[in-house]
Amino acid sequence: MAAVLLSATLSSCSIRTHDEIECGLPEGSSFILRSSYDWYPLARFVPHTAERLNESGILSYYKVKSSRIEIGPTSAVYGIRDYDNPQLARQRCAMYGLINKAPYKALTSYKAPGSSTFTRLNQDRDLFFSASLGGNPPNHIRDALKRLKASYGGSAIIWRPEKVIIEIALETEDSSPPLTVAVYRIESLDGGQTWTNPHVTTETEAFELGRTFDEQCFIARLIRIDDRRFKPDFPDCPVAFALPERKQ
Repeated sequence: MAAVLLSATLSSCSIRTHDEIECGLPEGSSFILRSSYDWYPLARFVPHTAERLNESGILSYYKVKSSRIEIGPTSAVYGIRDYDNPQLARQRCAMYGLINKAPYKALTSYKAPGSSTFTRLNQDRDLFFSASLGGNPPNHIRDALKRLKASYGGSAIIWRPEKVIIEIALETEDSSPPLTVAVYRIESLDGGQTWTNPHVTTETEAFELGRTFDEQCFIARLIRIDDRRFKPDFPDCPVAFALPERKQ
């Protein structure tokens, strides 16, 4: 009987709450990484009882600039531990960015200007290569990596009206920190469903060569963990708002 009463007391005292990381973009919008759960504050006084139950997992939402409007969830976020660690939170924020007014999550989805939804990419395992995805690149890509003495770094999604591009930074292996020396690039003419033209180039559209991935201007910066605020360093970033015409 006592156990039943105790269980009923714990259940009646649960509070639905959440943890949040907010990642700011250069023009004022942001991505919010949120994990919702039931918190049982009295559970700490009961042996072998969890304080957190019914967790939603961590989902990301896009928050429109100067608005309470959120779009999403745009994607699930896996493998986040110690979410309140600022260094780890900054690494997670760098998975998001803004190029040509199109916010994105790296290798996953993007929102074209004027759209109210995110378009999910088809990840072609024959052409998608990164440190996280791995993969078996074609011989000419492997040869380029060896020639540059480089490995895969962070990535970006570039939206243009006529095509969607992925650029993956190729970073020096013999310098600390690693610097971007070229990009691996693929292109899609159908909004990110099929991919062509895999190649390595130094003619980048988004990445600035000679910089680390964390220094790239278009990536999201940590601005908040729950109620803790962080002052982001947003460098001048023309590519976040517009892209120059690309030579054919």
